[in-house]
Amino acid sequence: MGAGHRHRLLGRHGRRGRPRRERPGLDRVLGLDRVPDLDALAALGGPVPEDVVLVCPAAEGEVPDAVRGTVNRTLTALQQWLADDRFASSRLTVLTSRAVDTGKDEIDLGLAPVWGLLRSAQSEEPERFALLDVDDQDASLRAVPAALASGEPQAAVRGGTVLVPRLCVAPTAVAPAALGGTVLVTGATGALGRLVARRLVTEHGVRRLVLASRRGPDADGAAELLASLAELGAEATAVACDLADRDAAAALVAAHPDLGAVVHIAGALDDGVISSLTPRKLDRVLRPKVDAAWNLHELTRGLALTAFVLFSSAAGTFGGPGQGNYAAANAFLDALAQHRRALGLPAASLAWGLWEERGAMTEAVQDTDVSRMNRSGFAPLTAGEGLALFDAACRTDAAVLVPVRLDRAALRAQAAAGFVQPLLRGLIRV
Repeated sequence: MGAGHRHRLLGRHGRRGRPRRERPGLDRVLGLDRVPDLDALAALGGPVPEDVVLVCPAAEGEVPDAVRGTVNRTLTALQQWLADDRFASSRLTVLTSRAVDTGKDEIDLGLAPVWGLLRSAQSEEPERFALLDVDDQDASLRAVPAALASGEPQAAVRGGTVLVPRLCVAPTAVAPAALGGTVLVTGATGALGRLVARRLVTEHGVRRLVLASRRGPDADGAAELLASLAELGAEATAVACDLADRDAAAALVAAHPDLGAVVHIAGALDDGVISSLTPRKLDRVLRPKVDAAWNLHELTRGLALTAFVLFSSAAGTFGGPGQGNYAAANAFLDALAQHRRALGLPAASLAWGLWEERGAMTEAVQDTDVSRMNRSGFAPLTAGEGLALFDAACRTDAAVLVPVRLDRAALRAQAAAGFVQPLLRGLIRV
């Protein structure tokens, strides 16, 4: 790996001057020449190195602000990388520190969404991007060249060992679901929210629910949902609340001191490929996921919750073309669940695949999209399948679960043709 020939190290995203909070000794260990940003790299003239390593500094500030800062800076770098033809034959590896949980980590919640954003970038532009996460041990820094040369699109180095992500079958239920007290359901008047609210009553014995959404009782179908829950013997209240607003969320939690569980389903879409994403598109999707979930986490820490369930998306795990902002937001939810578990708090983030049930967030999904997903080995979940997986998730001791319906035959056909997504190589023999 010749310094200045095959690889180049960038200090930080799109800013000149001395990089801050960098990996100690990274230049020395990797033997790479450093330039401050992509502009400086392009200005050097001559051929661009085959591989460029972009150091993503640790997030700073309050968590929601830190998320926006890192995601926006990273997005700017990705857009510049894709827009410049001089980089077309090179690969950009984004280097983070403790942005992913490998089982023993204190995860950086401000950096975790960068991985969701990059996973979508990888799905849109295969071979153009890679992800690498390291700890601060010298042995890990020395292992970075091996990780870069592995060809894996995503990897982490811990204690000098290179680790790669693989999905595995979740363990069977280990405990009965416990959802006592009043249960707060956000996004409850959406398609999945209505299904889950009823399921909480019929299968989990919940008798008091607070159904929060932006429009509350004025939302389409809210009156019918309340009536159906009353018929099932539950006392339910629909409230209008923007949970991304800290004061509004605090007032809602304070009004229900008997709160026993939270199921956070609310979300929003504003799709666009990486090159078309803007800070506004990012913010529209981050608010109901990042800000609302963080508010709920902080405001309920003093309560004896039995469950804190986050509805995430497989887009944050696999990436999704045109959904970089959504993938980033959901990667945060997964990281928040891991963070809460490390604090000894209940949490489960469910990275759902597509449901057959259509709602405001999935009404744009066309039959051709579903057919493409089926060919790739992912089939939509029926309502019955999804609710059964929800029940199982509430009984399983895992911080992050990926409830998806896999078509094993389609995946085996892909394996026979020589390609299976790296994440699935633990499930499908290659």
